[in-house]
Amino acid sequence: RHEKQLAVKLLDQRGAFILRRAVEDVADAMGVSRITVYNYLNALHR
Repeated sequence: RHEKQLAVKLLDQRGAFILRRAVEDVADAMGVSRITVYNYLNALHR
């Protein structure tokens, strides 16, 4: 889990989630739901 959170953090820092469908594509690649990716992003921005 920690590795996935770190990956989302790095992608966010590089602006990857500005792109359309980026969350869905990242979630598919990581094998998690898009809700999980959104939860990781929300935790980063708190």
